[in-house]
Amino acid sequence: MAKEPSAKPAMAKILVIDDVVDTRELLHMYLSNEGYQVITAATGSEGLYLANAERPDLVITDIGLPDMDGAYLIQGLRGMEGFDKIPIIALTAYGADRVDKAIQAGADRATIKPTDLDALIADVKQLAGEGR
Repeated sequence: MAKEPSAKPAMAKILVIDDVVDTRELLHMYLSNEGYQVITAATGSEGLYLANAERPDLVITDIGLPDMDGAYLIQGLRGMEGFDKIPIIALTAYGADRVDKAIQAGADRATIKPTDLDALIADVKQLAGEGR
């Protein structure tokens, strides 16, 4: 009896939160091309709503959002039921002090923009459990 090929496991669902349209679109395209399901939000409040509604496997968020500080957003995500173990990657154009603030708020990784997309994908794969 022939063995059926095993189905490819579903890729992680990633929520990208960034107020800059070009950044959202670039991350959406790049992550989608890697096989991830990507949902996007332009504000912190929209990001919190989508996080609750969509239950992503990983969150990538900008720190400089128009409606709330990114560290506050990260703390809000960490306070949501089931999000204590969801990986969060923070992006910032504001320097090393904001990276430290994001990590203290609960981000698993933080980096300064412009983002090295290959390094970001490597972080996503590792944090989503695909790099093990």
